[in-house]
Amino acid sequence: MANDYLAYINRYPDLKAAFGQDADAGKRHYEEFGQREGRDASISGSDKDSSFDINRFEGLLNRLEASKGRQQRQKSVEGRRDIFSQGLAGMMSNF
Repeated sequence: MANDYLAYINRYPDLKAAFGQDADAGKRHYEEFGQREGRDASISGSDKDSSFDINRFEGLLNRLEASKGRQQRQKSVEGRRDIFSQGLAGMMSNF
């Protein structure tokens, strides 16, 4: 597996703060410490970073839609208008 030591540095804030954009320092760190610490220096990154759970996403989407529905019903009960969203929609129509 190929490694990208500049990406490795940028993936971890502590390394970025210590090494800036020095890929050689990143390589040395990975070989001396990072690999043993379980850090990822691969080009593609960790499999965890690229995984996507459609079921969790659908669950989140459903909760957001339910929340939106509750907010709309509450505004209707209170007789409120959503001035912010109307203003935002008006601004976006200019683009």
